[in-house]
Amino acid sequence: MTTANPSRRWRSVVGWNVLFLSACAALIFIDWESWIQPRAPFTEGRQPTRFEPGAGLLYEPGAEARWTNNVDFWVAQRANRWGFLDREPLTPEQAARTCHIAFIGDSFVEAREVPVDHKFHVRLEALAARALPQLNIATSAFGRSATGQINQLPFYDKYARQLRPKLVALVFVHNDFRDNHKLLAAVRKGWDPDHAPYVFADKTATGAIRLRPPDPAWRLLPIEGELKRAELLAQRPRYQSVIEASLSRGSESSLADDPKLSKLAQDPTLPLFGEAVEFTAFALDEFQRRVAADGASLWLFLASGLTGAADPVRVVMEGLAEARGIPVVSLHDYLVRQGVSLREGIYSDAHWNPTGHRWAAEALLERLRQRPEVCKA
Repeated sequence: MTTANPSRRWRSVVGWNVLFLSACAALIFIDWESWIQPRAPFTEGRQPTRFEPGAGLLYEPGAEARWTNNVDFWVAQRANRWGFLDREPLTPEQAARTCHIAFIGDSFVEAREVPVDHKFHVRLEALAARALPQLNIATSAFGRSATGQINQLPFYDKYARQLRPKLVALVFVHNDFRDNHKLLAAVRKGWDPDHAPYVFADKTATGAIRLRPPDPAWRLLPIEGELKRAELLAQRPRYQSVIEASLSRGSESSLADDPKLSKLAQDPTLPLFGEAVEFTAFALDEFQRRVAADGASLWLFLASGLTGAADPVRVVMEGLAEARGIPVVSLHDYLVRQGVSLREGIYSDAHWNPTGHRWAAEALLERLRQRPEVCKA
């Protein structure tokens, strides 16, 4: 009678178990792939850009841009020939036969989170075609993330102006004061404030405000995307308290989304906020001068992050607009009248989802009903 070798039997059992578990893992992986692939076609963003002389960093024309937060959206779209995430621009002759509206702003106009057909300016065009066909509305969008009105002046000069719009709408959000200040923008983005990739403003020795063109040799400060305390403080000692607060977690902490800096940049009681307001006011003056010289109207669309009438950032911006006679359209006020909450119209990263874009289009349509004369500018 032969007795099986216990060690061989054990190895056989272990081998079959390993084989069984491997097969199960393979099946689980295949099933996971079949479930996740339609929902997450990619897991990392791709933003192909190039430096456009005079305008700064724009998308590579014709290149595919991908953006996701790996929670709510996975969107791929192509940049148009001007380097914006919008449809191909009309020819000047085509635009002349319409009431053309140019929207200029930051990430809410760029709208990487939704396909182009869902973007608010495209929806406005469709809504107006049904509700106000006599106006013959056409729209275009000139948006770039993390830019303010100072940075966006070339978007009008170099691109939107070619279409001779009847109406130019600046889309303002809560962080624009910060983005209009070259040092705060530098702290957030990590580039050298004196060699930035966008137009910024600074002051001369006499206190006059002047524009500084984007630098084709723009560069990040050492440690990409981060700032070293000594280097930045050496350049701008008068901002020492603000910079120290922003660097309180250490000289090599990532500052891309520093909540302390964001709060400081929007506190109307701080001198730094006052300077950011000055630069924003200067940008409004420049837009108003350019747009009026071209025979068009200028509106300000308070888009997101600006709540009730007591919101300090909103109070300041509305004051700037009122002093210049610039009409203001408020998304918040429209949503209050509709009895809906903005929370239903945003993704987890606070940018608009398709519902939010629809609401923005409806708010603008409501004002066009009230002010159709802008199409005769």
